[in-house]
Amino acid sequence: MAEKAVMTVINEQNEIMDVDVLFTFKNTATGVCYIVYTENTLDEKGNTEVYASIFDPEDKTLALHPIETEEEWALLESKLREYERKKEEEK
Repeated sequence: MAEKAVMTVINEQNEIMDVDVLFTFKNTATGVCYIVYTENTLDEKGNTEVYASIFDPEDKTLALHPIETEEEWALLESKLREYERKKEEEK
């Protein structure tokens, strides 16, 4: 079983917290790298809340940048469905 990757982030309230990295990937068409992570909290429907950001793997500070286009969100949603499908198959 693979070990979880944990990342420390500062949230919007300037609180330091550890989050679990679910996966990272690079869009080969654009060269943009994405990171998908969770605080392991649930929304009002009982689903795990998941977040995604753009990052530069060469940046030692791992600064996270917002995703701003509908195309990027559609790509991320597709990747997240793929991730969830693989997790179900592993069970």
